[in-house]
Amino acid sequence: MEKSKKYYELQALDLWDFPTLIRKAREIQGITLEALCKDLCSFSMMGKIERGERLAGKELRDRILARLGVCSDGYENFLFYEDYLVWKRRQRIVNAIEKSDFDIAEKELAVYEKTNDDFNLEKQFCLVMRAQIMQKRREDSAVIAKLYEEAVKLTVSDIDHVSIKKLCLSVQELDMILEYERCCRPERLASRCEEILAYISSEMFDTYSYVKIYPKVIYYLYLSTADEDRDWNRLLRLSNQGIEQLRTTGRMYYLWELIEIRREGLTRLRDGMANDEEGRKREALQKVIDMMTDWLDALDFVHNLCGTHRRMETSCYLYQQKEAYCISDVIRRRREMLGMTKKELCEGICSEKTIGRLEANKTKPQIEIVRLLFEKLNLSGEYQRWQVVTKDVRAYPIVGEIIRCANNRDFEKTQVLLSQLERYVPMDNPINRQYKERIEVNLKFRQGIITKDEAREQLKSILAYTISLESAIKEGDKYLTNVEMQCILDIAMNAEKLSIDMFLDTLIELCKQLERDDGIMEHIAVWEIIMTNVSNTYGNMGEYDKSDVISLNVMKKCVQCYRMSILELNLYFSAWNYGQRKKKNIPVQQGYREDEYLKKCIALCQINKNTAREMRMKERFEKLKSTFT
Repeated sequence: MEKSKKYYELQALDLWDFPTLIRKAREIQGITLEALCKDLCSFSMMGKIERGERLAGKELRDRILARLGVCSDGYENFLFYEDYLVWKRRQRIVNAIEKSDFDIAEKELAVYEKTNDDFNLEKQFCLVMRAQIMQKRREDSAVIAKLYEEAVKLTVSDIDHVSIKKLCLSVQELDMILEYERCCRPERLASRCEEILAYISSEMFDTYSYVKIYPKVIYYLYLSTADEDRDWNRLLRLSNQGIEQLRTTGRMYYLWELIEIRREGLTRLRDGMANDEEGRKREALQKVIDMMTDWLDALDFVHNLCGTHRRMETSCYLYQQKEAYCISDVIRRRREMLGMTKKELCEGICSEKTIGRLEANKTKPQIEIVRLLFEKLNLSGEYQRWQVVTKDVRAYPIVGEIIRCANNRDFEKTQVLLSQLERYVPMDNPINRQYKERIEVNLKFRQGIITKDEAREQLKSILAYTISLESAIKEGDKYLTNVEMQCILDIAMNAEKLSIDMFLDTLIELCKQLERDDGIMEHIAVWEIIMTNVSNTYGNMGEYDKSDVISLNVMKKCVQCYRMSILELNLYFSAWNYGQRKKKNIPVQQGYREDEYLKKCIALCQINKNTAREMRMKERFEKLKSTFT
């Protein structure tokens, strides 16, 4: 699904200026104020929010953005203390349900209901979570149906009388409509799926919002249609589009189900052909069917290793919110890391007393003060999606392409894109220079243009644009941006053997801090990258058992968060560790087959569209096969 200029304009808006954000977004999408606020708040209140006369709470802000088609994935969210505590409790509820820890979920939900049930969005969250618990427990379907009906009608009150195309809805609301129709009016589910398909085919939703709901709609359309009435050509086209979007974004929402639909549809087409006609077409179909089978087998393999479920069981993934930080913690930790006193930080911005009260969670200063404090701490005051600071919308698709090309080792194209980026991103901003130059150093090292020592020293200088290496790795609590963490990780990977342990300890402690603060799943994007590299480093050091434990844990956490881009790498580390044990005559696990692991790695590379990694793993597989002949 190609994104228009409208979508990227939304991504360039300012985090701190929420009124401007929603006003600009409404103009881009052509949405009226009445449609945006319907069943969320009064028209007058929405007007005050948009004019900056009233500050909306986090849940209302999130739903407004969701109705504007903006997904929070990839953003860093900075919250004042009270909002941060509410966010943490919601995430504990969501994660407990996902893990089937129903006692914890019920306990947390009961507390949440007592303190946050005076607002439609909070009531709706509670109703949906109760329905999710009951669904996983396979309890009374009639009660579940009533919960979904009550939930959806809190913010979509006229759902029984109005077409979806006339409404302004979030992904969460579209999901509730699907569940409401499935539970209460199954005869209407197919037509609702068609309405939602038409609704989300507009340019309204960003890619990550779109991919959260589209695969489920296709799956429910499949379920709601009798076998004899299914239009398999259309289902194949729709399911393939869903699979492609999931592959592009590295997500697993209903991936298993869509691959199964595609395999079934292709098998039916093949079986419907006469044996003596269209031989080439039958052969081509069979190749795709075999590939779908290989993909399902690879996903099966990973799920079996991780002890996770193949099929989607809940809609809790729609309520998972990543990368949230408490503003007071960020300011205190960053100030201490930089060795600044409260007096030095507040100079020209606010009183020293304000800093003290802010860090003690006893005040909520104006957002402009927070912005200025962030900038003085070398943090961006912008709403960043792709780790660069710019208001030029042309930068965002380029950054997305840079990530894909760099991962695929397309060095030449990555460098061209980095040069193009300079036209739209101000390079006098240290955050932007840090982003660009870090990638350039890694490109040069991977091509053999510079040595490991040169790469390490250059990366230290690049990190110092915002924070020195010494400040970043010293003991104590930390707040580092994602780019800063990636710089430190790159430095560690290029470190001398004598100092690599120090960097590893810093990175592992940083991951432990993230886990203590909020949990791994809330910081999965940075955690998975760091721990994957830690696993690789332990393997290279001969610590194979440590490496295996970490890789398995990374795979499990990624699957639990429906992320798949890094699965094959961690599975490959296990295969590599096994091969090294055999070479060194170290006892190995009985029944383990390195070739089977490599075959599954290759299939996962195909799913993730990582052709460069797929080629390297195929070479490894062929080399292994040659030892058996």
